[in-house]
Amino acid sequence: MTQSEFYTLFEEKGIVRRGHFLRSSGRHTDFFVQCARLFEDAALAQSVCHSLSEQCREFNAQMVMSAAIGGILPGYEVSRALKLPYIYCERKDGAMTLRRGFSIEQKQRVLIVEDEITTGASVREMMEIVRALGGETAGIGCLVDKTGGHVTLPAPFSKLVTLEIHSWREGACPKCREGEELTRL
Repeated sequence: MTQSEFYTLFEEKGIVRRGHFLRSSGRHTDFFVQCARLFEDAALAQSVCHSLSEQCREFNAQMVMSAAIGGILPGYEVSRALKLPYIYCERKDGAMTLRRGFSIEQKQRVLIVEDEITTGASVREMMEIVRALGGETAGIGCLVDKTGGHVTLPAPFSKLVTLEIHSWREGACPKCREGEELTRL
């Protein structure tokens, strides 16, 4: 599928919605993305994540890692499609950490998988874990790049959908000025 076809599919399934939304931060935005909705349909999720795995195959990873909670299901499905071991990290006391006995071997090539990338901060945190444990980041894959393709990551990067999402403070929102109805999330 093309990026446009994935976007249409994600829109049809309610994963991506365009409109005027109030975020929990209080900011207004023009898109709402909820990748968890993809996993309501196991067969569809498997197929979509298989497509991402095919894009990431060229990274020659030896393991897949993602972050709890949003990255766990896509990370697992990509690892399954690539027939690679899978681990995930999670936050403890505000810091991303590898727990549950998971480990990375020296020089092991790790594919980092995320559901959504907004700033790239969590990906960079995971890359630091990989580096600190002696591994190498082989590449990064995600379902939705919400930076409009503007994120700069220090490893090969593949995504299924790229969106340029804008957000505004309440008083600076052009959608409010246009009178567009606000949807609370």
